[in-house]
Amino acid sequence: MIGSGCASIGRGVERGRLAYVIGDFATAQTELRKVAESRSPAAAAAKLDLAMTEIATGNSAVAIKSLRELRDDFDEKSAAAPVGELASIVADDTVRTYRPASYEKVMIRSMLSLCSLAVEDGDAESYALQAQMLQADLARQAEERGLASASTVYQPLALAPYLRGVLRESTMHDYDDAIRAYQLVSHLEPRFAPAQSDIERCMTGVHSPPGHGVLYVIALVGRGPILEPAEAEATTAALQIASQIQSVASNDRLRLPNLVSVKVPKVVIPYSPAAALSLDSSGVWLGATQPLVDIGSMAIRQCEAEMPWTIARAIVRRVTKEVAASQATSAVGLNGIGRDLATFATVNAWSLTEQADTRCWGLLPREVQVLRAELPKGTHRIGLSVVGPVGDKLGVIKFADVEIRDGKNTYMTVMASDREAFVVK
Repeated sequence: MIGSGCASIGRGVERGRLAYVIGDFATAQTELRKVAESRSPAAAAAKLDLAMTEIATGNSAVAIKSLRELRDDFDEKSAAAPVGELASIVADDTVRTYRPASYEKVMIRSMLSLCSLAVEDGDAESYALQAQMLQADLARQAEERGLASASTVYQPLALAPYLRGVLRESTMHDYDDAIRAYQLVSHLEPRFAPAQSDIERCMTGVHSPPGHGVLYVIALVGRGPILEPAEAEATTAALQIASQIQSVASNDRLRLPNLVSVKVPKVVIPYSPAAALSLDSSGVWLGATQPLVDIGSMAIRQCEAEMPWTIARAIVRRVTKEVAASQATSAVGLNGIGRDLATFATVNAWSLTEQADTRCWGLLPREVQVLRAELPKGTHRIGLSVVGPVGDKLGVIKFADVEIRDGKNTYMTVMASDREAFVVK
């Protein structure tokens, strides 16, 4: 019955995610809310997905409340829950309290920033700086664990300095601060071509021509990282880490088993034809969105760097089970070959039931992309098309009316997971 319930929960999450991708946000909310409000171990991860549906349906204030609560809850639990950790050693990581991956923690703060920008509550830069500070803290922790490339793996995102530049420029007098911010964007994300024109524009001290305002399109493009089960080789590095963990946990150093592989979660980026958004105003082409944050690459990079520790947990779990099985067979009077065979059979049965922990924030975009366009003040009919890698238009063109204010910024958020764009209203 437990297995059936878990399978039902998994199907509910999958139905919700698929509905979201095709733009059926009402169905996505219904399916994900069932899981989020359940007592399932998948509830917390489902709440992250549910927050994305709130953003998509224009409820950014609701999403902010939910993401803030999740952020604080995850931070509180990151000190480790001993009961959950012990349970995962006996069974597998799927039974422990859900704790988001490093990239997910960073993206909680990043999505808070984008939601704040949408509702213009003044906290967008603060949230983005939180994401930047967390990346720096993750890099420091990784260096302490001996990761040589920590500063590259946990490189700060370009989102925080970009938003700082946008907001400072909008004051029409903090141009020097805006220039420094855009220069940092160019350093962190060299592929983001608009940074150079942003710098040049601020050097002239002109936010926008007289009688014009600025439209910023924030596009959440493609399908982002998810976790899938995989077999990972028990590397020398992982065995060394496992030995250290086991020795600290038991005040003894037991012989580690001769493992070939263990079950672990692996980051996968689901296929999506969406490469960017193409926009026009009353038939006049405005341009295409440009990648500012590559969430998919960040997730792969960080999870690969943390893989030795993930593998080590699985190895320690196997050691603990072998010790428990050996003690149990000895307790019932078995010895010699009989005890060894019984221990082998028990541990083998346990290992067959183990599962990799694939709970994750499955509705993140692959990339956060941006387009800046200067338009005359007034109402404009904006056309949006999702385009593929070679600029081919996918799906149907969508339209949205926006009001441009003289000398002011207007922000439009667009979801483009697959072939169609959905404007957040």
